[in-house]
Amino acid sequence: MNKSITTYIVSLFSLLIALIVVVQFIRLDYGHRLIPKESHEPKSFTTLAGEASKLEGEPVNIYIHENEDELSTSILTNVKYALDYAKLAYESIAVDDIASIEPSPQHVLIVSGENTEAWPYETIRSFVERGGRLYVAGRFIDQSWSDLVGVRDFGDFKDGINGLTFERELFPGYVDLPQDSELFIHSIADVDLKAEADVFISAKDEPILWKAPYGQGEVMFWNTTSLTDKNSRGLIVQSLSMMFPAFVMPQAGIKVVHLDDFPAPVPNNSHPVITEEYDLSIKEFFSEVWWKDMKQIGEDFDVVYSGFLIGSYKATNEETAEQLIDKVRAPMLEYGRGLIQTNGEVGLHGFNHQPLVMGDEIMDPELGYTRWDSQAAMRSAVDRVVETFEYYLPNESIRSYVPPSNIIGDSGLQVLNDKFPNGLIVAGLYSGDASKGSYIQEFGPDPNYPNLYDFPRVSSGYNETPDDLFVVVDAVANFGLVSHFIHPDDVLDEYRSKGKGWGTMKESFGGLFETLQGTYPHLEGLTQYDAYRKYELYQDAQIDVAYTEDAIEINAQQLIVPSTVLVRLESDKHLATGSFDFGDVQAFDESGTLYQVQLRDTSVRLPILEGRP
Repeated sequence: MNKSITTYIVSLFSLLIALIVVVQFIRLDYGHRLIPKESHEPKSFTTLAGEASKLEGEPVNIYIHENEDELSTSILTNVKYALDYAKLAYESIAVDDIASIEPSPQHVLIVSGENTEAWPYETIRSFVERGGRLYVAGRFIDQSWSDLVGVRDFGDFKDGINGLTFERELFPGYVDLPQDSELFIHSIADVDLKAEADVFISAKDEPILWKAPYGQGEVMFWNTTSLTDKNSRGLIVQSLSMMFPAFVMPQAGIKVVHLDDFPAPVPNNSHPVITEEYDLSIKEFFSEVWWKDMKQIGEDFDVVYSGFLIGSYKATNEETAEQLIDKVRAPMLEYGRGLIQTNGEVGLHGFNHQPLVMGDEIMDPELGYTRWDSQAAMRSAVDRVVETFEYYLPNESIRSYVPPSNIIGDSGLQVLNDKFPNGLIVAGLYSGDASKGSYIQEFGPDPNYPNLYDFPRVSSGYNETPDDLFVVVDAVANFGLVSHFIHPDDVLDEYRSKGKGWGTMKESFGGLFETLQGTYPHLEGLTQYDAYRKYELYQDAQIDVAYTEDAIEINAQQLIVPSTVLVRLESDKHLATGSFDFGDVQAFDESGTLYQVQLRDTSVRLPILEGRP
């Protein structure tokens, strides 16, 4: 009997000791260290070196003449960016050198501006009449030019014309913009067009884009000032492609999606929007509904997510690394590792949600953010959140950064440049209002900070309006890239969710990427870091194209394999479709003039066949 009691007491004591050890083990957070560490290897891209070889045909030559006026400079700067992203070479040409351009269907002169008297009219007219191409990137009023540009009569300027209507398909996926759209607000010339002018785009029954023959040549005329907008760059490239007998446009083939504020501390309280639809707390909703739905969308439509860590939502920055580690334990273990498990990426959003701005650097005061006292305070906070990241993801590196609310000052950029000597991708905005502090970027190495690389987000949201979809499609039409972001807590904000529940938002978000996958299957879902690497390889590749009457010749060096180019032909010509030794060819639009060509070789000849397929 005494022996049984002794055994019982010893067993009870042993169990108590074991419980104390387990509790202490959990309290000291050793548990997560026994879980296998997740890691994601950067994607491997294959390139073919190729070799330079002489092509038999003639290349397309694009000449740009810029006036010394604000409209000309603004529009043509936008045109040059569009061409650079699309890997289309061009030459800037002075007014005195325009006469040296040989009239040819392969040669186009691009002009823009209102000072038409500065252009050599007779020289340009003769160039077009003898077979050259003229691309007028922006409206003007000058009756002496009317016959050349397909106009019977010029009236006065008309402002406040909104929207776009496609009278003919320019590129698959573009949608008409309603008359209340704010995306494009045109100032146009009131014109009466000649009968032979072919209208491609209109707005409120006014012609916006047309093409007209003149002699042996052609003229494309944009009757708008909206080509200053970045969201017109795809329109610029695709309309330009319609001026030639044949035209090749490389595509980057990139699709990247950001989840801002993810992982981040998640409140355990309730919210009416969630309670009414799901009867769950906010924390339960994101774990049991939102994240599962997002992973399913990614699996179904080739979407790879890059999340951006927030350590705290406090406006102050006194929390220690240990406190941050404790605060984000649950979201980092579930969502941080979950992103890595789904081949995604975790980048940095911030120690807290206060933009890295100090002193008199621009930041919209209505946002209510607190400015940092010093760069030293910024550095200390960045050090602590990086330590938190490394605690949970020791096999990963921070390679990407998204500024809170897309705002950052030079002081913050300098801190990041110093902290990440091996490089950091900074993803701000492609377009927006810089006057309120938004960080507006172009793609490429940062012009001021050698360790930073700019990779802006082009679009955002849940595809609720035609404007939203148009912005996405235009970047694809320009150079084959989707760079999109959302916030997980959009569903909790009545303004950002537009009063819709998660069920509706999920359907529209999933519908966007279902459309993108169906229309543009060559876009590859990538993490932000892999998207940067592929974009750099895309820009580094040398792709030479020459044209004969019956063929397109392509010779490439350092080509990503596979690579995609789009080929535009005249309506009475076609390419043979199917699989070939060099790659695959398939029709890409309803008109039968646009083809998607996947290249697996660096030397390709595409025969141009007569007639419709």
